[in-house]
Amino acid sequence: MKKQVIITCLLVFFFFPGKAQYFRTGDDPGKLKWRQIQTPNFQLIYPEEIEFQAVKMASWLEKVVEYGSSTLKYQPRKISVILHTRTVQSNGLVGWAPRRMELFTQPHQAIYGQEWLEQLVIHEFRHVVQVDKINSQIPFLIRLLFGEQADALITGLYLPFWFIEGDAVATETALSQYGRGRLPSFLMEQKALLVEKGPFRFDKAINGSFREFVPDHYKLGYLLVGESRVRYGADLWNRVINQVARHPLSIRPVNRVLRQNIGMNQQKLYESITDSLKECWAREVKENPGDPFQPITRSSDDYHSYRYNHLLKSGEILSLKSDYQSPPRFVLTDQRGQETTVYYPGKIFEESVSYRNKLIVWSEMIPDVRWSHSGRSFIRILNLESHKVTTLKTEYKAFAPSISPDEHNVAVVETDFGNKSYLSLYNASSGELLTRYATPDTSYLFSPVWRSQEELVVVVLTEKGKQLASVKPKAGEIHFLPVPAMADIKQLTLSGDRLYFIGSISGKDEVYSIHLNSEEVKREAKARFGLAYPVIDEKQNRLIVSNYTSNGYKLTAVPLSDLKPDYICNVTNVIYNLADSLAKQEPGTVDFGKAEIYPYVSRPYHKGLNLFHFHSWGPFSLDVNSYDAMPGFTFSSQNKLGTSQTTLGYRWNLEEQEGQYFANMEYSGLFPVISGNVSLGERKDQYTQVTIYKDQNGREIRRESKLVPFSWGQTDLSASIRFPLDFSRGRNNTMIQPSLTTQWTNIRHNSSTPQEFVEGMSGSLTWRLGSYHLRRQAYRDLQPSLGLVTDFSYRHSPFGGSDPSTLASLEGKVYLPGLGRHHGLTTYAGWQQRERGRYRTSNDVRLPVGYQLNNLPGWWNQLENDKIFTASLKYAFPIGYPDWNLSKLLYIRRWKAAVYYDFSVIGGKDTGGNNTPAQSYQTRLNSFGLEVSGDMNLLRFYAPVDAGVRLGYLPALEKMVYELILSVDFHSL
Repeated sequence: MKKQVIITCLLVFFFFPGKAQYFRTGDDPGKLKWRQIQTPNFQLIYPEEIEFQAVKMASWLEKVVEYGSSTLKYQPRKISVILHTRTVQSNGLVGWAPRRMELFTQPHQAIYGQEWLEQLVIHEFRHVVQVDKINSQIPFLIRLLFGEQADALITGLYLPFWFIEGDAVATETALSQYGRGRLPSFLMEQKALLVEKGPFRFDKAINGSFREFVPDHYKLGYLLVGESRVRYGADLWNRVINQVARHPLSIRPVNRVLRQNIGMNQQKLYESITDSLKECWAREVKENPGDPFQPITRSSDDYHSYRYNHLLKSGEILSLKSDYQSPPRFVLTDQRGQETTVYYPGKIFEESVSYRNKLIVWSEMIPDVRWSHSGRSFIRILNLESHKVTTLKTEYKAFAPSISPDEHNVAVVETDFGNKSYLSLYNASSGELLTRYATPDTSYLFSPVWRSQEELVVVVLTEKGKQLASVKPKAGEIHFLPVPAMADIKQLTLSGDRLYFIGSISGKDEVYSIHLNSEEVKREAKARFGLAYPVIDEKQNRLIVSNYTSNGYKLTAVPLSDLKPDYICNVTNVIYNLADSLAKQEPGTVDFGKAEIYPYVSRPYHKGLNLFHFHSWGPFSLDVNSYDAMPGFTFSSQNKLGTSQTTLGYRWNLEEQEGQYFANMEYSGLFPVISGNVSLGERKDQYTQVTIYKDQNGREIRRESKLVPFSWGQTDLSASIRFPLDFSRGRNNTMIQPSLTTQWTNIRHNSSTPQEFVEGMSGSLTWRLGSYHLRRQAYRDLQPSLGLVTDFSYRHSPFGGSDPSTLASLEGKVYLPGLGRHHGLTTYAGWQQRERGRYRTSNDVRLPVGYQLNNLPGWWNQLENDKIFTASLKYAFPIGYPDWNLSKLLYIRRWKAAVYYDFSVIGGKDTGGNNTPAQSYQTRLNSFGLEVSGDMNLLRFYAPVDAGVRLGYLPALEKMVYELILSVDFHSL
């Protein structure tokens, strides 16, 4: 019985997230030409525009194999690696079912002192080792029955997310001179939390909170995995993975192995490590409390974070503020701490905001209209006096914009599609490219700041790490400043001849400066946990800086006279004990500079010849529309570029006791997305046969009825073409999707089929136009504060045939703000008109909540509803943020509620009974009720669940109804 329950849960958790579709990251532009390189352990697939980097990466990948699998004692099978060059995202992932690694080659401004692609290769290869090791240990029968989806399922259900990412961060740190384990800004969130608040409960630490800021699973995971490896040996997590894979039907195998090996489960391990770290870090902060900064903004226990600071001549401070109450926005803070919102920008790239007098300039992410693996970075310039926003469209992806002293030019860091980096100058008015400078070794650049009209100071990423340099773009000259290795250098700002910046040589992000004439380097201000975005207030002779706390970056200041600067030679270079201990457990450091670039052969990769890649299968079938699981079998294919998905199979309908073969395919590699579906087989139903007995005078004396089963053959075919168009800009998300679908059904009679039952071929066309325009939400918002969703559909049959219905419908939903913070009002209206044929097609417009065709009064069966108008109001509001857990079973982050009222007017014909002539009718239905639900996590599974109950009243039926609310957000994984 236990195993049956577990198997059922596995199937439900795995298939419900994507309607039986496997994980896709998006589509690359269809015009790209692809190539491939085959190495002993990798198939590298990439656009031809990054050929030079791809050749190097092939050798880098092979180099990492020697190191990245050591502590897990497993070398994975050969795997495909796909490079995405056009996206403006900077990321990497390992996907399973189908099995592949995807790398987004665009570096970002917040990376640490190692080449971006080197970082990706180490981190993502560790994920390959993790999951492929599980595959190697899974019982053969499970792999035989399920294919690659078994690996993904067991990994997702059993291995905690904090381990998956924490182990990869620990590996990237141990196998390099850098890694996030040596990045103070990565470590300071947990440090501030433990020192100022103490450890959260385990469930809160791994699942997050709507009430308080909780560091993510990367930061927590690094500490838990790293500290446990140092305490109990590098082989600990190797034993955990072995146990998880070998016993896929067991309950909580991770805890079992931990108890067997170290005498404690995950929660006890977390408590032991965080208690130890709290004591250690509290002692460290007590000995080095930082400089005496005073708050500028009003104190608050809520999370608020101020970044990208700028001092106006009026004395006001301009910052980008983030919190849980509203989307990120630019705010002005006066000398009394009063705030004024200036502007809500779109999605801003990291470290890509700067200022010049009353001008704000930033780089904003703009999605491609069609291709999700593409996009632009627009440079926005906001004038605080005129409130006018100017947009510059650069040739390549551009970040870290900086306005020249005369306000005529903008310098940006650009990266082309081959991953070469430039310092480019554009005219601020016309957008004309003035000059483009590339470093001799194509090193990546950060944080340009103008020293004069002809010269800029930048951070350059070299083989030695990050270095400061002076660049004259028009002259093509670069001069490196003699600053010692600082680990991380960022956030440059000038005050006279002194350049201020954030450095991390001491193990904390602190304020440093260099005199550009004498090249004298000092540490100007010391941090408690971390400092960022320094500004010198020359009028009041003070330093303004964002000072990190457990509730975010706070805006603070300190008189320069209270600071005691240290010359750089007197600053102790920190030793990262955990990182160094992890490194000693590895075979060595991956030195990409010494990696031999092997001349692998590059060949074309033909998209048309690689449409199918069958990776998973199973002894079941799932209806993607109704989520009904049926006996049968399914074969699933998704090609390596993610543009073609195919499912083939057979399903057995338990209710009808008949089966159908099916095939579904979708291709998204062209500008329109094209899909097709086919199913064929037998169907069964029954009808009521009435026998009337009469006397000799012809009068009815009795009547008998019985259900007579019958069957028929049915073939369904459909094909559709749709255009998912993304017009999102600024603080609004906008999507428009026109589509056209043709559907054909062929009904074949057999000896049991009634003569009057419909027969032959019927075809229809459905024209549809859907759209939404939604305001970006704050973290705590239950719904968009403003938004409009519309859906128009027209279904008809221009082909003749068996004359199915014609149906036109229009639905709309409007989101409006409520009376309180994070409250929301939703209004819905839907209208449909049907002209009935021989087929009764399903409705597009819904009935009031709680009404179903099978629970309406008996007279409903005689009605043909040709017209429906439905309107509704729903008011949603949060109740509280309890952060409450019931042991390991349940963790609730938020309670929320909603009240609703639905109303429908339905018109059509009453077919009557006993030969009564059909008559027109119109009726009204309404319902109202209350929903109470919670955002929670079940059994410590990372994907959040929205679960609760709906209590409603149906006046037409004079009864109360109770319904469960349940949805799982797998998009958060």
